[in-house]
Amino acid sequence: MGIADAVKPVKEVVLTELATAFLDNFHVVSWGTPGAEAADKIEVTLQIKNPLEDDLVCVERLRLTCSAGGTMSLVAAGNGVVLDGDGTDDMIIETDAVTGSFDLEVSNVAATTITVVAGVTQGSGVCACDLTVDLVFA
Repeated sequence: MGIADAVKPVKEVVLTELATAFLDNFHVVSWGTPGAEAADKIEVTLQIKNPLEDDLVCVERLRLTCSAGGTMSLVAAGNGVVLDGDGTDDMIIETDAVTGSFDLEVSNVAATTITVVAGVTQGSGVCACDLTVDLVFA
């Protein structure tokens, strides 16, 4: 058997063949569908998932930043914890230990689109944060 035949099975492994317990160590930030604007505020849920897009029940520490003009807070009685920066455009948050989610409320008084991005912090695990969410204020 040549080397090409020996590595062929490794080159063809797909995510669904990997153990879920292994994949659950790789976190992916996803965003729910934003709610309707009410009183100059829009709510949206950040959910931690695995690479197979299954919701994960885990605590992840992330930095959220939004476009100028917007301010962010935890939805009243929402899931998650704000560690620093509540009411600003730059927040450090922790997802809820029971749901793996963070319920975000973004405020803005102008008619514009506010983009929210998530990023890893020194306390984050292996986390893909390449998805952003756009909130359209009328």
